[in-house]
Amino acid sequence: MAQYTQTLMLLKANLKRDWLKIVIWLIGLAGLFVAVAAKFEGIYGTAGQIATIAQTLKSQAMVSLFGPLIATHLNTAIIFASEMMVFWGIFMVIFNFSLSVGATRSQEESGLTEMILGGHPVGRLAPLGAAALELLIANGLFVFITGAGMMAADMPGSQLIGNWLFALTLGAVGLLFGVISLVFAQLVADSHNVSLYNYAFFGIAYLIRMMTDVANPDFTWLSPFGWIEKVGIYTKNNWLPVILMVGLSILAFGGATLLNRNRDIGTGVVQVRGGRQTSRFLYGPATLLIWNQKATSLFWIVGMAVLGASYGSVFNSIGKIVNESPVVRQVIGQSGVQHLARNQLLSFIGILGIIFGVLAVIGGAMVITRLYTAERRGYLQLIQTKPLRRSALLGTYTLYGFSLAVVILLVALMATMGAGNAVLKQPLAVKFFWRTFMAMLPPLILFIGFLIALIGVLPKWHSLVWGLLGAAFVISYFGRLIKLPTWAMKVSPFYWFREVPLHHIAGTPVIWMLGMAAVLIVIGMVGYCRRDFEN
Repeated sequence: MAQYTQTLMLLKANLKRDWLKIVIWLIGLAGLFVAVAAKFEGIYGTAGQIATIAQTLKSQAMVSLFGPLIATHLNTAIIFASEMMVFWGIFMVIFNFSLSVGATRSQEESGLTEMILGGHPVGRLAPLGAAALELLIANGLFVFITGAGMMAADMPGSQLIGNWLFALTLGAVGLLFGVISLVFAQLVADSHNVSLYNYAFFGIAYLIRMMTDVANPDFTWLSPFGWIEKVGIYTKNNWLPVILMVGLSILAFGGATLLNRNRDIGTGVVQVRGGRQTSRFLYGPATLLIWNQKATSLFWIVGMAVLGASYGSVFNSIGKIVNESPVVRQVIGQSGVQHLARNQLLSFIGILGIIFGVLAVIGGAMVITRLYTAERRGYLQLIQTKPLRRSALLGTYTLYGFSLAVVILLVALMATMGAGNAVLKQPLAVKFFWRTFMAMLPPLILFIGFLIALIGVLPKWHSLVWGLLGAAFVISYFGRLIKLPTWAMKVSPFYWFREVPLHHIAGTPVIWMLGMAAVLIVIGMVGYCRRDFEN
């Protein structure tokens, strides 16, 4: 136990550092979750409303997004669980990744871990133990708040065991991926690559879940993220997946412990190869940025191509409910069936456009925020010894981040089109995908402009862009499901292009979004050139 000496002291320091992040995430995740649960009866409280949404959730398109709806006797609580489990699981994974990286590899990069271990009577495994305990506390708070809130919401069809099992499942999946992140923190030597490993692993797990749900749900057990669907909230209430997630978390922590004992502080198990003393990628900030971001950019492009192709591969099943309904076929005829199925497919492409747009913003924004990370760590002092203007430096990162975001969005949609048209009897025209691409560009530029303004004027608040992006996604994706008022829906930039690609792009929102983005970029550039560097 000497290896864990002063673990609680480090835990206290971690909580003091991260308390605001944890509170904001808990308010956003647990608070919104409970608020939706409380309102859900008014949305899907009648038999007719349940039957309508059930038909939608049983389509292959929705199965790929939410998972299969296997219950035969449906009620409000089951519909809620079917719609919320997968997406809130995603949010929990992202939350835990953020905590895990910040409590481990980021502390080592700053030199704090080495200072603590070298100058104080602190056990070698104390920082790792403190990080694991912080994950346990954060997820435990989420479980308590969510479970109690679900009991207070008292949805029709819910029960005590189902409510708490729901909360425990989300907490367990967050803890599992958070502890897996601790393993990756031992493998590589910087937080950037840890995040890359984290999201690559999660992306693979999500794709396996999505593809097996559509093809054969029995194989969804192959994905740790797919275990959350096997719980069967409010129907089977199966505790086995939760037990498996907790058990795998313990094994993962054991693996992280073994790896931590066999590496030096500040290094990773996977050694970084030495580069050449002279390189054409050291001529300036642009070439250096391209060199440093090449692996991340390739990961994003390939990953989005795979994700788009995966969604496109189920296009032939999206209109199946319409095509197989004899009543619908009799009423509207064969041509009407084809038209209705096509509209369903185009609506699904619009949903995918929002998902791809959000992911594209994340990919581009992660590049731009690297500039602020370099500033905090003092790296820019080396660059500023050269005659380089700050506006050129920020402009380089902005141009690269924006270009990467555009490529990510385009690749995802083109991969979706290629895979989708390959399985459709009547392929969709390129114009629908191009229209979706053009519609997502104004929100993308607006979010990047907001990030630049924050980095230039309020750099410590640059993480606010992630909260706004998440809120915009939740509003756009769940707004109609939970029947938000129109004024609330209009807060999201994606709302203004909700009819695309079924209809043409409205010009007015494009103009004001681009105008706002231009103003924000100018503000950010001016602020960045005038303010002092933090380090």
